[in-house]
Amino acid sequence: MMQLPRESRTIEYKREVSDFKKIAKTAIGFANGSGGEIVIGVDDKTRAVRGLDSITIDDLHEKLPVSLLDQIRPELLPLIYSRTIEDKEVLIIQVFTGSQKPYFLASEGAEKGVYVRVGAHTRRAEGEALEELKLIRSRIEYDEAPIPGCSVEQLDLALLPASLRSKKALFSLDVLFQHPHSGEVYPTRGGVVMLCDQAARYVSGAETIVSRMRGGSGRDTIESHEFLGTLVSQAEQALELLLSWLGREPKLKKNRYLNSDTRLPVTALREAIHNALFHRQYSIPGPTKIALYADRLEIFSPGHFAGPFLPASLGDGTSYIRNRVICLLARRMGLIEKRGTGIQAIFTSCQEMNLKPPQFEEGPNWFKVTLFTSNAPGRTSANSPPDIIRGLFETNVSVTSAQVMKAVGVSKATAVKYLEQLIQEGFIKRTGQGPKTRYLVVG
Repeated sequence: MMQLPRESRTIEYKREVSDFKKIAKTAIGFANGSGGEIVIGVDDKTRAVRGLDSITIDDLHEKLPVSLLDQIRPELLPLIYSRTIEDKEVLIIQVFTGSQKPYFLASEGAEKGVYVRVGAHTRRAEGEALEELKLIRSRIEYDEAPIPGCSVEQLDLALLPASLRSKKALFSLDVLFQHPHSGEVYPTRGGVVMLCDQAARYVSGAETIVSRMRGGSGRDTIESHEFLGTLVSQAEQALELLLSWLGREPKLKKNRYLNSDTRLPVTALREAIHNALFHRQYSIPGPTKIALYADRLEIFSPGHFAGPFLPASLGDGTSYIRNRVICLLARRMGLIEKRGTGIQAIFTSCQEMNLKPPQFEEGPNWFKVTLFTSNAPGRTSANSPPDIIRGLFETNVSVTSAQVMKAVGVSKATAVKYLEQLIQEGFIKRTGQGPKTRYLVVG
């Protein structure tokens, strides 16, 4: 039996059509997003294909186009066709992403009748999400919109190459916006989050929280840090902190962090952090969250993937740009290279270290990247003894020399030597004497 994909931001199943208004709302949600398909004749709970009889299909072919045309503004013309699945005929309503967003239900009006897809559900668009759709209609991206409350003087132009600091260059990069009537000049959202050290004051969610967790699950936090400032500084601070936790100080050369002996490749860390900060959906409030567990690193971004989320296509060079200003600045500042290479670099660098493949997931209103510190099946570990010992402290409140001897496979004298090195580094401290000696993480 064919296993159909789960309902998602781009797929909706209906056993039958009992309410044309619900179909219109879902079509609006797809048109206001990345497009999608409504499949009629499939049970939405079990994903079992039930099919439709020929009379029902003919009736829907006649009524659906007229109903959608009457209910949706601006006019939306989806593609409606039949498909055979498991010898049963179903009806497909294929909705393409619209060019005249926001689309809305005519009976509810342009303010209350706008709908979007949130995971596998259709929800009314409100607040920042509605504003983002209106900006798209006016051909202005969300990060191109001006922030009147912030002054140009608050931007740290020294972060830019010298050739990009003139007003002419800043306007060409859409870092600045001039009001067409008053002539006032304001920074845009993209300019603020990239160049203003008070970005979180003007753009809700422009902050990063990095936490170190005990064990492989739960919410037992060893330590947590909140980073504000520009996205550039947040990325740098998050990377430096993670590298210190993973076992090595970062090596910087020509504005690039080099690969070093860590439990995760620096390339994957850097690209995953940059993707989360530069490509996330800032119209959805909430910080970017990064959590290091004993066996993995999770990077959690509010909002959905920048384009249609097709796991099979990740890393093939396909690129979707949501934050045009942010990404353009990041490129000109040397933080990202060619479009479409970031995810591929994550996969490749993890493979080179014999690690399990990274995992990419999309939820109702979030996107998560997971990098695993464990080896791929059949591969041997490349972790050094100090790294293995550090791993013990992620799953234990305190550690004994006997535990180190067993984990690393060394004598007691060698185990104590390794522990003494970590004490000298300020990573752990010793408590107790004799048989009661224990080692704990500092802080």
